[in-house]
Amino acid sequence: MEYTKENAKLFRNNPVFSGLDDHELGQILAISKRIEYSKDDLVFSEDQPANYLFLVEKGGFSLSIHNDQYKIFRKGSLFGEIAIINRSVRTGAVWAKESGSLISICGKSLFEKEKVDSLTALKIVRGLAIKITNYLRSREQVSTRDLIADGEDDFVEFKSSLRWNIHTQKRDKAIEHASLKTIAAFLNSHGGTLLIGVNDAGEIIGLENDQFQNNDKMLLHLNKLIKDKISTLHTRFVRAEPEVLEGKTILRIEVEAATVPAYLKDGNDELFYIRTGPATTNLKVSKVFDYIRMRFFEGEI
Repeated sequence: MEYTKENAKLFRNNPVFSGLDDHELGQILAISKRIEYSKDDLVFSEDQPANYLFLVEKGGFSLSIHNDQYKIFRKGSLFGEIAIINRSVRTGAVWAKESGSLISICGKSLFEKEKVDSLTALKIVRGLAIKITNYLRSREQVSTRDLIADGEDDFVEFKSSLRWNIHTQKRDKAIEHASLKTIAAFLNSHGGTLLIGVNDAGEIIGLENDQFQNNDKMLLHLNKLIKDKISTLHTRFVRAEPEVLEGKTILRIEVEAATVPAYLKDGNDELFYIRTGPATTNLKVSKVFDYIRMRFFEGEI
């Protein structure tokens, strides 16, 4: 893609590219191309490999995820960065809301020294990292009460209890497994927050039914579950803290994106979970290898 004043202005108006000089920006433009879209054209769909970043040149583009949640991107918006940095598959679909055009930036070429020098690539990665971590940091700093008010999404999930089945009124290993599925999915994806003691409707019901003697016993139980069912290695990516809201104890669990794959033991099976939008998905065996290769082992500089 050629260097023009209009192209340079479009890129430099985005914080990720604003610090590039003319030479550096020329390298990025060289691995970019313009793509025209008509209304309702698909840009990418779920589970596709993440090969490109996209910068909106004109028009509007809609990101859709599960539960009918969506986001609109307009001129100057950058999207697709999380999957590029993590070398993972897409977790949502993007469509052209109206006719428009995108600047497609090749993620693979960004890390090839013969196309983009290391310093330029580092500047881009830092810009993308700031964009992503600002979002994640803001989530971690949001109060639990506000997280509950905002509801479940890609990075936040609610569970009513850690081990108590409210229907059978007894302890249930399947309830423990449900929380571990979410933790494993956050580990394998981009991290997230699990709130236990809050039902799907966002009502604080507390963990008193779980019948732990005290909070320390509850934390020890959770830590043992993670060690036994996922691995000891992954406990360092998980931080759990009890909180009291409306006189009821809930458990807030912050999960970082892991640096190694997390498998969840289920009997004799080992299952691999990821986040697809605000849902937890057991990835098909046929897709696990490619996901792990892209998410954990590719794109290193």
